[in-house]
Amino acid sequence: MSYLLTAPEMVSAAATDLDGIAAALYAANAAAAGPTTGLLAAAEDEVSRAVATLFGAFGQEYQAVVTHAAAFHTEFTRALAAAASAYAQAEATASNALSAFGTQVQTLLTPLLPNGGAGAINPPSITSLGTQVAFIMGGTGIPDPDAMYVTGAQTLFIQPRFPGYLSNALHTPEQFWPTTPNLGNLTFGRSVAEGVAILSNALTTQLSTAGNSAVVYGYSQSAAIATIEIRHLMAQVTPPSPSDLGFVLTGNPNNPNGGVLQRFTGLYVPVLDVLFNGATPPDSPYPTVIYTNQYDGTGNFPQYPLNLLADLNAVIGIVDGTHYYVGLPPDQVANAVHLPTSPGYSGNTEYFLGLTQKLPLTSLIRPIPYVGTPLAELVQPDLRVLVDLGYSDYGRA
Repeated sequence: MSYLLTAPEMVSAAATDLDGIAAALYAANAAAAGPTTGLLAAAEDEVSRAVATLFGAFGQEYQAVVTHAAAFHTEFTRALAAAASAYAQAEATASNALSAFGTQVQTLLTPLLPNGGAGAINPPSITSLGTQVAFIMGGTGIPDPDAMYVTGAQTLFIQPRFPGYLSNALHTPEQFWPTTPNLGNLTFGRSVAEGVAILSNALTTQLSTAGNSAVVYGYSQSAAIATIEIRHLMAQVTPPSPSDLGFVLTGNPNNPNGGVLQRFTGLYVPVLDVLFNGATPPDSPYPTVIYTNQYDGTGNFPQYPLNLLADLNAVIGIVDGTHYYVGLPPDQVANAVHLPTSPGYSGNTEYFLGLTQKLPLTSLIRPIPYVGTPLAELVQPDLRVLVDLGYSDYGRA
């Protein structure tokens, strides 16, 4: 992806505009020359003559300053126009050099490629990214994943399970009114619906070519987007082959064992437009990996919500960093607990739980100077026992 946009013609146009400003300065200078330097004394006394002389001197100094300013403006305009011309020439030279280099490379490689290399050298695009593409989506508040996010998702979660896939950041709205006013006013439901349409279109385009395959990475809200897309694919008469499509979901609110949208299936919050729409299909034919951090209130909400301490701990886990995934230490991801599934399970979904060393509840007292961390370590063992009473056995997914 290129992040540099140049337009020498715009620089030339700016130089022309500046030249017009310079002409206006010269005209204004000429028009003001008489009135500001030819000042007559109001009377014949010495005071009037002194005042006239003083203001006349000011007028002459003003004329000198304006003259210098106009001259500077002229030189600046010439320099700007020359820069535009020089840049255009340099750009043309570079383009010719690159074209010649590309021709030489293609000439050297043609004998080594099938069919004489016809159509083998193409710039990447969504329709010609190659046979293996990983579509990486952000979470709430992250509509456009940056390079650091994409690299983290690719290295930590995609590469170990689906090696060889080319990462491609996929824009989705990722809004949640009223918590994301800087992005727009889409509610959670509308944002997810638009995200599903975008993901569906990207997959249709990628998989329309025989031999192509795709992996979808979803985090938080985009994991909910992927969940709905999986349901849509499973409902199709001729869905994509499971060998051509896979999913990696982190912080999944539809996690079958712990996702907040699964814990309260059927509930609807009209003001926020949040529908608790159940679990990611565990019987999906598509290879799926669901990675969840322990005590992440989005993907690991307590099974027994009457345990208010566990509820509070999970809510804090959404905002204290427990819900963060792409920046996790590699060894923490690699050492995540591979959860066993129920007896007789024959689906293609694997579940992993990343154990959390610091209880989210203790993040409230850790910042206290001097005594915060020791106090947190002192009360954490007892708090953890009480919090874990809100969960079922961690041994099953």
